[in-house]
Amino acid sequence: MIICSVTCADNLHEAKVMARMTKYHMPYARIVICLVERSMHPAVLNVPWFDEVILAKELGIPDFETNLLKYNLLEAVTSIKPAFFRFLFDRNPDELNIVFMDTDVIPYAPFDDLLFALEYHNILLSPNLLGPCGEPWSYFWVGVFCTGFLALRRSEETMRFLEWWGQRLYSHGYLHAPYLFVDQKWMDLAPAYFDITVWKHPGYNVAYWNLHEPSRKIISARDGRYWLEQGLPFVCFHYSGLSGALQFHLEACIPDHENSLYELLRLFKEELVVMGEEEFSQIPWSYDYHIDGTPITTEERYSYRG
Repeated sequence: MIICSVTCADNLHEAKVMARMTKYHMPYARIVICLVERSMHPAVLNVPWFDEVILAKELGIPDFETNLLKYNLLEAVTSIKPAFFRFLFDRNPDELNIVFMDTDVIPYAPFDDLLFALEYHNILLSPNLLGPCGEPWSYFWVGVFCTGFLALRRSEETMRFLEWWGQRLYSHGYLHAPYLFVDQKWMDLAPAYFDITVWKHPGYNVAYWNLHEPSRKIISARDGRYWLEQGLPFVCFHYSGLSGALQFHLEACIPDHENSLYELLRLFKEELVVMGEEEFSQIPWSYDYHIDGTPITTEERYSYRG
């Protein structure tokens, strides 16, 4: 199994935590990072948990740097996911399963259930919610599925899906545009076009936006593992909204500070510091500048969209 992620140099501390935790729980997994920078940052060359680091410009995306001019950092990072998947499948012909995780998705158990499901399904999409909620309005904007975590099995159907998704993100992977939310909103259409399996295991992709769901809450911890109701494992947590939304929803949905999730959050923040958060977070994105070093303005990016 390959587990892959996309990052820029200013987020390498987070990528290192994700990779270390993945190797701890799944030492058999191969970790491949795509770096969206003009050149390889020296800091990625000595990370023991990265099996391979690839520059985004090596993925074979047509007119990559010119096309990237219309995207900001978030849009650029999310837009290359389909091409990254295709590259990895082509590069590793004997590999059947590839899982994508955002760098802020941290494993706390092996992906055993997921790997079993990939024996029978080609495309597993993780829904933001497992049931109706009282105020669904934000999901009309961000979409039904979270593309910060998805798993694919090699098949013709998977390749058709990646071709379709990649074409849309090449041209329309925008954040602030009607009906779009970078790479994610397109997934609302995917179940109508492809053989999609909605991956409803509550222990995967737990995040601040679904903490209100009873099935997502950690109810016990033993032997270094965490468990949900009905004996299901707590597998991975998505630390999106770390600067505000996560803490707010955690307090609102799980007021008991003895819950294991508070300790996991504290440890995650501490490890980010150890992994170089202060240093890496200050690194400017190389694609925010022209080759001659002059900054690319917002007006220029919008002009390239035309």
